[in-house]
Parts: sequence; structure tokens; C-alpha cells
Amino acid sequence: MKTAFPIMTLAIAANFSGAAMANDGDFFATVEVAAGRDVVPADIIENGIDQDRIASVLESEVRLGYDMGPLLLDFGAEVALYPEDSRFNRYAFGPGLRADFPLGENAATKLRLGAEYQYVLGDDGRVFDRPRAEAQLIHRHSREHTTTARLRYGFRNQSEDRFTGFDQSEWLAELRHNWRPKGGPTSFNLSLLGLKHDADDNRFSYKGYGFRLVGRTPLAESLTGFGRMSVVQRDYEDDFSQLYPAKRSDTHIRAVAGLDYQAWDQVSLFAEAGFVSNASNIPVRDYDGFVGRIGLRYAFEFTDR
Repeated sequence: MKTAFPIMTLAIAANFSGAAMANDGDFFATVEVAAGRDVVPADIIENGIDQDRIASVLESEVRLGYDMGPLLLDFGAEVALYPEDSRFNRYAFGPGLRADFPLGENAATKLRLGAEYQYVLGDDGRVFDRPRAEAQLIHRHSREHTTTARLRYGFRNQSEDRFTGFDQSEWLAELRHNWRPKGGPTSFNLSLLGLKHDADDNRFSYKGYGFRLVGRTPLAESLTGFGRMSVVQRDYEDDFSQLYPAKRSDTHIRAVAGLDYQAWDQVSLFAEAGFVSNASNIPVRDYDGFVGRIGLRYAFEFTDR
């Protein structure tokens, strides 16, 4: 579980394995458990000046999928537990689908449409729910190079029991290029990012831009190394609070590197470590520190073809 709240970071690993398996079989499943340290969810408003935005977390995810050729369906359930402060605990679940439409005779270009729905709970009830839809235009230049243009829209419907004004439309535009040297297993992804969040309360609305670099390469027969780095600038539209009457401006930097070891046919072990920094003109949103996780992933596939 990890994106804005950690929902998307954890899903990246599971979706990577699930998508890879879906090419070979109709049904796939991944189960992932991990422990580490990461940034806590942003939807808890505190009044104190001293706030620790990085905490220990225990995570798990189960994802099931069914591949029908150009159409892929999946359902995920995710848990993130923060032993130091249970207010941040999150339980998420929801379905998703993805459909590919080849454009042209040689299928070098395709349109990919996707949609998903997330319902997120805390220990005290609903936190938010969020539908998302996206379109990707993917062009494969050669065995080595692929370019993707992506546009995603989501709407976060925040529980009013926590605080008001956080309901927001969320836009993400991405231009990504993938390079696989000599068409082999090593890959590098460079993305340019544009973000726009329009919230009911303008102090939560922002425009952002940045980049993300992802790399992955085999190091040995069963060992793969990977790394991720992202830099995002966010500029908010209104004063943060009465205590801090200034428009918030953040520069978020995250860099991690790790190893993935295929211990058995369907079981892999992984570990990653890195650093996150959120330089902000608002003291309660200015933080930096170590992040990392270690865990186990079980992958299963079954085909009826």
C-alpha cells in the first residue's frame, strides 16, 4: 500500500509481478507482506509543532486477477498498520480493469484504458473512497525503446468526520520512456510528471511537476537489483493555516535501491532502503529521513488454456 498514502507504492511491486504473469496464464494472484519505515498518510491534521512524519509500518496485500487477452480484471485488498500510532492504520480494497486496443496493423501502437475504485478504512471507520480512470497511448519503437503518454483522473471523496475541504479532483499527466538495452531484461524508465489537485478548500489544492527514474537489472541467476528516484515540486493555492499563514510550497525527493531474490519458483524475498525529503516552508510538513522495507512475495498463476 503506498501512493499518496502508501496505497500505491506497495501496489507497484504486486502489479509488476501480476502483469508479468498475466501474459502466460488466465488467473494470477500475488500475496505480499512487508515491514519497514515510510511516510505516514497526509490526511491526519495535528496542531502540535513537533510531528514525526516517518514511522514504522507493517504492510500486506492480496491481489487477484484474470486475464482475458486484451482485457484484464483484478481485485486487491491492502493493509498498512502503524504500531506507533494507530490513527494512521489503513485498510483498502477495490476492483480494477484494463483493456488494450491495438492501433495499426503491426500493433506497435496501442491504446490502453483503465479504471479502478478504492475504498479506504481506518480504525475509526471510512477515510475516503476514490474512483480513477486513465488512458495511455503506448508506442513501441523497437525492442529497446517504448514511449508512453498517460493521463489519469481521480476523485477523492474524503470522510467529513475527519475534517472538511479535502474532497478533491486529482489529475496526473505523465510522459514516460522505457529503454531496454539490446532488448534484454535490464530496463530503465524516465517519466516527466504533471499534477493538479483541485480541493474544496484551496489550502489543499496544488499544482505540481517533477520526474521519476526507475531501473531494474539482473545481478545473478536469481537476484535482481532495482532503484527508484523521484523529485516533485508542489505549490499550493492558499494559506496553510492560521498558525502558518503562508501558501505551502514543497519539494519532495525520494530515492531507494533494493534487491529482489527469487528464493523458490513462486516465492521471492525483497529488501529496499533509501531516503525521503520533503522540504517545505511549513514547519509541520518539513521532514526527511530513512525509509525502507523488507518482505516476501508469493506469486501464483493458473491457466485454463
